[in-house]
Amino acid sequence: MQANGGLATLPRTKPAAKVRDYDAHVLLCGGGDCKKRGSKGIRKALKHELRERGLVGDVRTDYVDCLGLCKHGPNAIVYPGGTWYLGLREEHVPEIADRHLERGEPVEHLAAGFRARKGK
Repeated sequence: MQANGGLATLPRTKPAAKVRDYDAHVLLCGGGDCKKRGSKGIRKALKHELRERGLVGDVRTDYVDCLGLCKHGPNAIVYPGGTWYLGLREEHVPEIADRHLERGEPVEHLAAGFRARKGK
């Protein structure tokens, strides 16, 4: 095993399949609470913005089961960087697409802050 930034990884052979290289990856929560609060509409708006901006091949979007923090939803995480957006609304999507996904600058006033981990 090798240490990789604190995580252990097992040595393995390289898989034959290759994954596409994207500039950004958006994980949008599709769990029950987020869905009730409009995550489907946010997903539709995000896909529309990506098409309009010609970013479909540059930004991967995945609708995932649950990201937690349900009472704050709808939620999304944007990688690289791991920026969390909580309580998203459809009107936030154009600004996130423009500033974060197109220009690489997280939208600070919409991004969640981080709290220190216990014991750190």
